[in-house]
Amino acid sequence: MDYRPVLACVLLAFLGSTVSGESSVICSSLYRPVCGENGQSYDNACLAGSVGVQIAHQGMCNCPCPKDLRPVCGYNGVTYHNACLAKCDLVSFTPGEC
Repeated sequence: MDYRPVLACVLLAFLGSTVSGESSVICSSLYRPVCGENGQSYDNACLAGSVGVQIAHQGMCNCPCPKDLRPVCGYNGVTYHNACLAKCDLVSFTPGEC
Protein backbone atom coordinates (compact mmCIF):
# COMPACT_ATOMS: atom_id res chain seq x y z
CA MET A 1 0.00 0.00 0.00
CA ASP A 2 1.24 3.46 -0.87
CA TYR A 3 1.23 5.48 2.37
CA ARG A 4 2.47 8.71 0.78
CA PRO A 5 -1.03 10.28 0.59
CA VAL A 6 -1.60 9.48 4.26
CA LEU A 7 1.78 10.87 5.27
CA ALA A 8 1.13 14.05 3.28
CA CYS A 9 -2.22 14.37 5.02
CA VAL A 10 -0.64 13.92 8.45
CA LEU A 11 2.00 16.51 7.62
CA LEU A 12 -0.66 18.96 6.46
CA ALA A 13 -2.63 18.28 9.65
CA PHE A 14 0.44 19.00 11.76
CA LEU A 15 1.28 22.17 9.86
CA GLY A 16 -2.35 23.26 9.98
CA SER A 17 -2.62 23.10 13.77
CA THR A 18 -4.10 26.15 15.38
CA VAL A 19 -3.20 27.76 18.70
CA SER A 20 -6.30 26.28 20.35
CA GLY A 21 -4.98 22.77 19.71
CA GLU A 22 -7.52 21.95 17.02
CA SER A 23 -6.16 20.89 13.66
CA SER A 24 -7.43 21.63 10.22
CA VAL A 25 -6.65 19.13 7.51
CA ILE A 26 -6.41 19.99 3.85
CA CYS A 27 -7.02 17.00 1.60
CA SER A 28 -6.96 16.95 -2.17
CA SER A 29 -10.02 16.13 -4.21
CA LEU A 30 -8.18 13.19 -5.81
CA TYR A 31 -10.62 10.29 -6.18
CA ARG A 32 -8.87 7.09 -5.06
CA PRO A 33 -11.56 5.43 -2.94
CA VAL A 34 -10.59 3.53 0.18
CA CYS A 35 -12.57 1.46 2.64
CA GLY A 36 -12.15 2.47 6.25
CA GLU A 37 -11.97 -0.03 9.09
CA ASN A 38 -15.32 1.41 10.17
CA GLY A 39 -16.95 0.01 7.01
CA GLN A 40 -17.40 3.40 5.33
CA SER A 41 -15.99 4.40 1.94
CA TYR A 42 -13.94 7.58 1.59
CA ASP A 43 -12.88 9.39 -1.57
CA ASN A 44 -9.21 9.08 -0.61
CA ALA A 45 -6.91 8.04 2.25
CA CYS A 46 -6.42 11.61 3.43
CA LEU A 47 -10.12 12.11 4.01
CA ALA A 48 -10.33 8.88 6.00
CA GLY A 49 -7.27 9.83 8.03
CA SER A 50 -8.64 13.30 8.69
CA VAL A 51 -11.42 11.76 10.78
CA GLY A 52 -9.10 9.23 12.46
CA VAL A 53 -10.13 6.18 10.42
CA GLN A 54 -7.58 3.51 9.50
CA ILE A 55 -7.66 2.10 5.95
CA ALA A 56 -8.94 -1.48 5.61
CA HIS A 57 -8.26 -1.74 1.85
CA GLN A 58 -8.14 0.21 -1.40
CA GLY A 59 -11.45 0.55 -3.22
CA MET A 60 -14.97 1.07 -2.00
CA CYS A 61 -16.35 -0.91 0.94
CA ASN A 62 -19.55 -2.19 -0.61
CA CYS A 63 -19.27 -2.54 -4.33
CA PRO A 64 -22.44 -3.89 -5.94
CA CYS A 65 -21.16 -6.61 -8.25
CA PRO A 66 -22.83 -9.66 -9.76
CA LYS A 67 -21.97 -13.04 -8.28
CA ASP A 68 -20.96 -14.54 -11.63
CA LEU A 69 -17.70 -16.46 -11.84
CA ARG A 70 -15.59 -15.12 -14.72
CA PRO A 71 -12.10 -14.93 -13.16
CA VAL A 72 -9.68 -12.15 -13.98
CA CYS A 73 -6.08 -11.70 -12.87
CA GLY A 74 -5.33 -8.36 -11.22
CA TYR A 75 -1.97 -6.64 -11.75
CA ASN A 76 -1.47 -7.16 -8.02
CA GLY A 77 -1.39 -10.95 -8.52
CA VAL A 78 -4.83 -11.54 -7.00
CA THR A 79 -7.45 -13.59 -8.86
CA TYR A 80 -10.85 -11.87 -8.70
CA HIS A 81 -14.12 -13.73 -9.31
CA ASN A 82 -15.06 -11.19 -11.99
CA ALA A 83 -14.01 -7.91 -13.58
CA CYS A 84 -16.42 -5.86 -11.47
CA LEU A 85 -14.70 -6.89 -8.23
CA ALA A 86 -11.28 -5.98 -9.67
CA LYS A 87 -12.61 -2.59 -10.76
CA CYS A 88 -13.98 -1.98 -7.26
CA ASP A 89 -10.45 -2.43 -5.92
CA LEU A 90 -9.18 -0.07 -8.66
CA VAL A 91 -7.03 -2.87 -10.12
CA SER A 92 -6.30 -3.33 -13.80
CA PHE A 93 -6.61 -6.93 -14.93
CA THR A 94 -6.40 -9.52 -17.68
CA PRO A 95 -8.91 -12.30 -18.39
CA GLY A 96 -8.42 -15.61 -16.57
CA GLU A 97 -6.95 -16.69 -13.26
CA CYS A 98 -3.50 -15.58 -12.14
